[in-house]
Amino acid sequence: MKKLKVNITCGVIDIITTFLYFFSLFLVGNFTGAIGTSDGTEALQQFLLIVAIVCIVIHFVSFFQSHNFKMRLLGPIFGLLGHVIYLIFGVYLAWLSIIFTLLGAIFLFKDNHYTDEVILPKEMSK
Repeated sequence: MKKLKVNITCGVIDIITTFLYFFSLFLVGNFTGAIGTSDGTEALQQFLLIVAIVCIVIHFVSFFQSHNFKMRLLGPIFGLLGHVIYLIFGVYLAWLSIIFTLLGAIFLFKDNHYTDEVILPKEMSK
């Protein structure tokens, strides 16, 4: 039984982005309200949106790899939903994206194994 390296990478990235999204709640919200301009937080917001886009791409790769190896898809789907929610709504729904990315990391690290057997489609096995 082996684990996919893409799933391990997605799980680690999900944990890191969970902390980033959590701290963005306090940093982005406090600076925009206290300073009155968004100059200080614009770079942070753009960085977090770029991180969300990269994570979405990695989760799509993980989703298709897991599907090809007949593995559970719950982890990549939760992670994908969490990053898409953050990409669309930003800090406003960051709590929901934190929950989804954390669940995605848990399900990616949990018993997500595949065997070395090659499963061919019916057309190729003839």
